Amino acid sequence: MIAIPLSPVRQYARILRHFAATRAPEVLALQASPLFGSFFGGFHLECWDVSRLSLLLLGSLALTAHIFVFNDWAGYSNDLRDPRRATLVFTQQGITRRQVANVAVALIVFANLIFVALGPLTLLLGAGITILSFLYSCSSSFGKRAPIVGSINHLLGGTLHFLLGYTLFHPLDASGILIGLFFGLVFAGGHLNQEIRDYEADLQNGIRTNAVVFGRRRTFLASLCTFTAAYAIVTCLAAFNILPRLLLLSPIVWLLHLAWSWQALQRGLGFESALWLRRRYRLLFALLGIAMVTTLW
Repeated sequence: MIAIPLSPVRQYARILRHFAATRAPEVLALQASPLFGSFFGGFHLECWDVSRLSLLLLGSLALTAHIFVFNDWAGYSNDLRDPRRATLVFTQQGITRRQVANVAVALIVFANLIFVALGPLTLLLGAGITILSFLYSCSSSFGKRAPIVGSINHLLGGTLHFLLGYTLFHPLDASGILIGLFFGLVFAGGHLNQEIRDYEADLQNGIRTNAVVFGRRRTFLASLCTFTAAYAIVTCLAAFNILPRLLLLSPIVWLLHLAWSWQALQRGLGFESALWLRRRYRLLFALLGIAMVTTLW
């Protein structure tokens, strides 16, 4: 039987379905940063604000999707050597690298067209996130293969992503940067936990993450310290009335985080343990986020 080639539209629809199935939860979860940023920036339930926020989230979705698609394109050969990810690699689904590159370019062009419509500062922040993404995926000195530097990349990227929403409704100021730093620290701490999860695959592929260079235990402690800094910042901001006073209770949440971290350490720092802890600290930060928003309104 002669195979009939798919039309270009059907080919790219299949690519989008593949990445939606493998990356959609992560892409959607990361939209919390600009969404919270818009709330702290002064978003109101008015037609103009809703329209601008909807546009921003659409652009942010496209930008974040581009980051994941581009990272998968750049690291596909390493993923093929990872038993847990090999079957999910796009080349295993009959999708070519050229097609994935085309999708990545289309996503970033679409995102930037939206950012242009929203103003020069939005465009500048989006460009900063894009540059950090490129360095992370492709640079041997400033990306995933560079310990410590890779974590700084995530710290900056998480902060800029919050500011993307904040500056849509408020001028850039010190308060916005400090709140954004909280989100950046959470993002960086979470990625350190991910490096513990992916330790075996990264070691096999020669990717010099923090976990590979310094060991899983030290990386775990660095992740916990990074999260602790995030709790400390949010508590201090609440003490100075920059954030709602309810967040003065954040140290209680931190103690629960600390207890779960101790349990994860006792379980052994492997793949399943990292996932177990991730589910729990995401719940804690979701609760903090809800506390932030409900007290604003």
